[in-house]
Amino acid sequence: MQSVTQVRAEETRAWSSRAFRWFWTGSAVSMLGSEVAELALPLLALVTFSAGADQLAILRTAQFLPFLLAALPVGLLVDRRRRRGLMIGSDIGRFVLIAIIPVSIWVGLAGMELLYAVVFAAGICTVIHQLAHFAFVPSVVSAGQLTDANAKITATQSAAEISGRGVGGLLVQALGAPAAVTVNAATHLLSALSLSRVRVDEPPPPTTPRAPLREAIEGIRVAVGNRYLRALLGEATTFNLFNEVFMLGLMIYAVRDLGISAAGIGAVFVAGGLGSFLGAWFGTRVTGRWGYGRVLLATLVAGNTAPVGAVAVAPGSPGAAGVLLGSLFFIMGVGIGIANSHATTVRQLATEPQLLGRVNSAYRLISWGVLPVGAIAGGAVATQVGPWTAVLAGSVGMATATLWVLFSPVPRLRTVTDAVG
Repeated sequence: MQSVTQVRAEETRAWSSRAFRWFWTGSAVSMLGSEVAELALPLLALVTFSAGADQLAILRTAQFLPFLLAALPVGLLVDRRRRRGLMIGSDIGRFVLIAIIPVSIWVGLAGMELLYAVVFAAGICTVIHQLAHFAFVPSVVSAGQLTDANAKITATQSAAEISGRGVGGLLVQALGAPAAVTVNAATHLLSALSLSRVRVDEPPPPTTPRAPLREAIEGIRVAVGNRYLRALLGEATTFNLFNEVFMLGLMIYAVRDLGISAAGIGAVFVAGGLGSFLGAWFGTRVTGRWGYGRVLLATLVAGNTAPVGAVAVAPGSPGAAGVLLGSLFFIMGVGIGIANSHATTVRQLATEPQLLGRVNSAYRLISWGVLPVGAIAGGAVATQVGPWTAVLAGSVGMATATLWVLFSPVPRLRTVTDAVG
């Protein structure tokens, strides 16, 4: 017979849900495959097609352009269809599309133009999958398990980032880039099979949808108008904008001025990924004691402020500089890992279930739409003034992102369910 403590623990642990275990398995496999592709696709273009820098830039544009072009219409689709079916369909679509790449190489019909088209089409499937994924999680677990579920998903994403590109490098080295891309395709098929085992009751889609433009505007209105969502959106948008400036300046500064090797830079990012994994996985344990909103704010302060220390890393010993940067990135990762999983739960509960797709698509469109702006600004600052100045401007800007949350109702949330409107 279970004790009261055991019952209460199960009420907050996502693992106790069989549906979540299948859902998590599919998500983990898909995330790992996507990270493998992050390395395998550029290497495929470089090695197999002898692509130049301009062609790699077009490839990256084809990969991320769907997030700008398709976010709003996909948000409408997610709110009008069963989300589990959309996720399975998008996984099957990615499996078929990505499998075209190695097959076309083996039959001698491949080229960069085909690669652009396939990556763009697969990117649209990725937009569908990610928006449906966000909206589907609250249907898989109870409200009490949602924080734990998002923490585990965020931690899994961090683990995939740490291991996926390493696995991709090993696969490319051992089997070649086309074989690594084949593995990426297979992971999406496995994800679809796992999701097919998830059995939950989804909220029925509306039977009388309104005009698409009006529905899209409603998603933007809620994302900007809700007091919790507005604060988190402002923080995410400001952070993403200045993070691009920071990262571009740091890459140049680390290589040219600090003399850190490519392996050393990789180790710095691994430290950040490890911190994010640990923060997301164990962060829920401090929430009950200190309060949901306070923990979210404190971890944002840690994650968003830690990069400022990078401006103090002076040229000298590359090894010492790498250790210091790795330490800063680890702290940054821990803070962001906890804050992201907590913020995701607030966003899900503060949004009506029938609006999750549209509101999240508006959120993504605004917060991710500034990424190219930040990249251009970072390049201009690094070129005209110097990379150290870009590091300074970017890190200070990232620190100010926390002000959106500080001067909002978010820190007053004792429990996440307080965010339910």
